[in-house]
Amino acid sequence: MNLSLNEEQLLIKNSAEKFFLDNLSFEQRNKILTSDGKLYEDLILKSKELGWYGLPFDQKFGGLGGNITDVMTLIETFGASLHIDPYIFSLLLPGKIIEHFCDEDKKSHYLDKIINDNIKLAYCFAEPNIRFDIHKLNCEVYLEENKYFLKGKKILVVAADQANSIIVPAIDKDKNVYLVKIDNTSKNFLSNKYKIIDDSNAVDYEFDGFEFNENDILVKLNYEEYKNKISIIFDYLTLAVCSEALGVIEKMYKLTLEYVKTREQFGKRIGDFQVIQHRMVEMYIIKEEMRSLNCSAQVSFSNNDPKERIKSISLNKIFLDTKAKEAAQDCIQLHGGMGVANEMSIGHFFKKFTFLSMLFGDSDYHYKRYELADKI
Repeated sequence: MNLSLNEEQLLIKNSAEKFFLDNLSFEQRNKILTSDGKLYEDLILKSKELGWYGLPFDQKFGGLGGNITDVMTLIETFGASLHIDPYIFSLLLPGKIIEHFCDEDKKSHYLDKIINDNIKLAYCFAEPNIRFDIHKLNCEVYLEENKYFLKGKKILVVAADQANSIIVPAIDKDKNVYLVKIDNTSKNFLSNKYKIIDDSNAVDYEFDGFEFNENDILVKLNYEEYKNKISIIFDYLTLAVCSEALGVIEKMYKLTLEYVKTREQFGKRIGDFQVIQHRMVEMYIIKEEMRSLNCSAQVSFSNNDPKERIKSISLNKIFLDTKAKEAAQDCIQLHGGMGVANEMSIGHFFKKFTFLSMLFGDSDYHYKRYELADKI
């Protein structure tokens, strides 16, 4: 099997790298993060002209019909360039929810608007005290006097501060799951915005008897159907997280290699010391192992074997949270105190890597998930 990039994927990779070289240097990134938002909006507008927002979706909905390798190639480039667009949360997650759950009319309506940025959606996937279990829903829907109400909490809704509406999954007493679209500007629920470690913003929500209309329900389905579909979506997103982390570790390795070739200590470049050379070789092997696991997971999506897919995705996440994290920590250690200085890009890459390593399950969670896959 040939796992090298084809001509179209190389074009995606090269065009993205050139875009970031021209528009998102480390200095430009810092300027955008500290600006009033106009520079950020200009950057996103330019990136859309390259078709990135349409890439993951079918052509009949206004997308470009990219396959999984097309999308992961792009996301890896995001990681290597420290892109500030929360693409996974602002596009992939709400878009895939619409694609997998909604009827054809709603798909056509919402996906076209998401791709063309006429609306921005955020999906509320996390709740307190559920520990990475995206199947568990404590947020409740209940009816009183033929009116719908929502009660519960949602946390870590990344990029929700940019969203016009949020999609809230909740469950009723009969084990039916509702996906409810809520106006994000409503004052009838509590919200708390905060900055997370990778310089992105997230929002926590609390609904205490929040009333909504039947027209706000995107879809209503039984819990088992919801569980099966959401598993596939979050495996896809977990692979996207691993792909972005692969781009991050690739860049961290290159920055560290460059640093040890120029940094002098005891009258010699530290890269001349054999122990440093051995550590750099170990890092190289780790990042290439990570790439191989990523390719294997991409293949597993086309085989329609749930057990293979689950195991492959969990192996990627376990490796990310263990071996790859150790390699990222080694990169920081070899930079010394400079590795955590705001003036050095390596520390910002490490913050991004740290966030990605904890998303959608740590190694303990995925060890258990891998074991349970044999019982499917």
